[in-house]
Order: sequence, then structure tokens, then C-alpha cells
Amino acid sequence: MDIRVSKISGEMPLDLTAVRKVLTSSDLTDAQKTQFLRTNSTQIKSLVDTKITGAEFQTLMENRPLIIFKPLKNSFTKAGDKKILAKTLNIKPTLVDAYINDVTENMKSVAGIGRFSADEIKAVKTYVYRHGTKQQLIDTLDYELAHAKDILTVLYETLEYNSGGVADYFMRPIHRLDNSTMYNVYNTIDKHLTKCEANGSISAQRHKDTAEWALAKIYQIQNNQKLQNAVKLYKELQ
Repeated sequence: MDIRVSKISGEMPLDLTAVRKVLTSSDLTDAQKTQFLRTNSTQIKSLVDTKITGAEFQTLMENRPLIIFKPLKNSFTKAGDKKILAKTLNIKPTLVDAYINDVTENMKSVAGIGRFSADEIKAVKTYVYRHGTKQQLIDTLDYELAHAKDILTVLYETLEYNSGGVADYFMRPIHRLDNSTMYNVYNTIDKHLTKCEANGSISAQRHKDTAEWALAKIYQIQNNQKLQNAVKLYKELQ
């Protein structure tokens, strides 16, 4: 049966390899891949361990860069971070948003990104992983993986909590990890793993294993976000 039809319609059992094939297929549109995630969400979730330990729950709720479910306080935190970034970049706080857009939009251009120093790029990356838009997150992750000395180390770090990376970005309820964003994050990761396999820096088996591990981690991040929302609702009903 054609994977393009069977997996989208949910007619066949899934495993992580099959899910990965759908998400990396060049024969399917982004809309079809998003629909695939929506149609098969229950079955895909069963492929990964979504349970968390008591210690992990405590980490989720307490040891966090921003305050969960406190949008007013978080808005002040963002304002403070923006002032710190402005001071770091030696620009006015009112120019920070435009500056970040300029950096992230030029990350795919060697000539464009060359206008910024390594320290400037690092400062913007730190801010984006805390307060950036989803597109800025994708562009920054894309740049980080493209310039990683060890892509596996970067992936293992950024997809773990308390790393200041992708996982922490989606700990905040305001940054919803919807299926479309999840696909874009995964596609960015697999694109660079494919390049690493092509240039011989990782094996085909390591590419496969890491891609499936990353897919499972992204689903865990999404499910943890849903747990956060459930806790938020519980607190609001008290």
C-alpha cells in the first residue's frame, strides 16, 4: 500500500520509521503532513513514552527559565531581557525587535549574517529561545545546526529541558507547539542530519536512530505542554 495514502488516512499501523518517512517525504505538502499528524495523533503518541517521573514533574513546574502560567510577570521578564539585550548590542530597546528580525532573516545568507559578530549572534540566539517568534526559532535552530561542530551534541542538548534551547522555548504556554510547528522543527533537524550523512560525518544508522529519537523527544515536549495546560486549568478551577 502506498505510504502517501495509507499513513495519511491512518489505514496501517505506524512505527517511528514510518512517521519519519511521511514527515520527510518530498511527495507530500506541508498541509498533508500536518493533516497526517492530526489524523494519527493518538497512534503516534503511543509510540513514545510520555510518562514523567515525580522529579521530572517538579522540574517542569518549578525549575524553569520563565514562570509558568504567570503571563503578567513573564511580560516584565521579557521587557527586562529586552533591555539587557539592548545594552549588550549597544542599541536602544525600541530597536531590539527590528535588530532580531534582521539577524534571523539573514541567517541563511553567508554575506548577510557576516555583518554580525559571533557575540551578537549568540546574544540574539539566547533571546530568541526565550521570547522569539516560532519562525525566528526555526531560523535560529536551522542556523545553529548548520554551523554545529557536533550536530548530535547540539540536538541532545537543545531538546532537553533547562538547556536554554528548543525544549525550554515550548515550556511556555504562549509558545504553542502545534502540529505545523512540530513538523517544521522536525524537518529542520532531519534536513541537517541528512546533510551530515551525505558528507560522511555520521552514518546512515546514526542518522536514522537520531532522527527517530528527535521525533520522540518532540512529541514528549508537545505532550508535556498539554500537561502544563491541564495543570493550568486545574489551578483555575480551584
